[in-house]
Amino acid sequence: MLVAIDASSRDAKTKVDLMKKNIILLLVTLAVMLGIAEFVLRVIGLEDVKLRDLPRIGWVNVPENVWVEHHPVLGWYAQKNKAAILESAHFPQVIVHTNSSGFRGSRDYSLRKPADVIRIAALGDSFVFGFGVRDEDAFPALLESSERRREVMNLGVPGYGIDQICLSYREIAKNYQPDIVLVGIFPDDFWRATRAFADSGHAKPYFSVGNFGQLTLRNVPVPPPFTLNRGQFPPVIEQNKVQKLLNKSVLYRLARKPFMRLLRNMRLIDPDTSEEWILGRTILSELIQDIRKDQSLPVLVLIPPKEWAQSGRKTSLEKSILRFVEREGVDLINLHPVFVDAVARDGLETYYIKNDWHWTPKGHAFAARAIEDYFGRGGN
Repeated sequence: MLVAIDASSRDAKTKVDLMKKNIILLLVTLAVMLGIAEFVLRVIGLEDVKLRDLPRIGWVNVPENVWVEHHPVLGWYAQKNKAAILESAHFPQVIVHTNSSGFRGSRDYSLRKPADVIRIAALGDSFVFGFGVRDEDAFPALLESSERRREVMNLGVPGYGIDQICLSYREIAKNYQPDIVLVGIFPDDFWRATRAFADSGHAKPYFSVGNFGQLTLRNVPVPPPFTLNRGQFPPVIEQNKVQKLLNKSVLYRLARKPFMRLLRNMRLIDPDTSEEWILGRTILSELIQDIRKDQSLPVLVLIPPKEWAQSGRKTSLEKSILRFVEREGVDLINLHPVFVDAVARDGLETYYIKNDWHWTPKGHAFAARAIEDYFGRGGN
């Protein structure tokens, strides 16, 4: 009987040892296969081409150079009390005026807000600024002229990203104690925030996002123009050592795509998973918090590019913005649907300058009416 038990024990031990060997063999085989797959993927060229560190060998001459100057925090900002001629082959010559604070237009505003007015600060890029139209035809000026007891300060600056828009509130707009802060959002504003300098040669500030969502401001004081020519797109999403190691693997990056798609379909993450949006939404969230701390009302204005205005389909970025405003509980004036209807009815070039694709005076007037509709519905 004892012999039979010993034989049974030996058989069980043999099976366990065999199982261990099979598991080890399986793991080794899997590791070898993954290594071969990684090698093959790199050989056939699926490795990302890294262009971030290539030096810049030329600069784009932008029209706004005639009225902007270097700014140590914002990168560039309008010269004060300036009158400049904006020339382009795509629209008639336009005279651009800035006031004593660098805002678009000739009117000055006191730091202390008058008691009997509603003061609005309009932040954004060239669409808010009114690139290609006269001072009085930009939608902030139209909003101001439509209501006697309303002040609308145009702090739009061509070429700004969402990072500079945020900083322009902290550095300038908040000092004027606005009741409402209109934040114009154009899709390009997000990738602009991933740059350390613009194609025009102007250096700029940028933020990076840490592992716990904290923002770190970098490149401030901003170097003078044309002093940076490498690293235009620095790392903006900070990663721990494990993430850095995984991201070196082509196989991991390929496997990550369907996994992220699954998470999007399950609504566990935003539709847009790009670095631009991850950084942009973090900046936007902090800007909204800053505005609310100052007891002002933040209102986002989504500005559609011409491609959006020609299609009613929502992009992943628009879907992400819609989810963002729901999470943040912030008002959004989405101009995409109304511009789609208007363009379908009247034609694209009624509202967008041909071959330039900023808004025409009619485009600004249409945007102003849509924003007025928001005010009329109780937005203000």
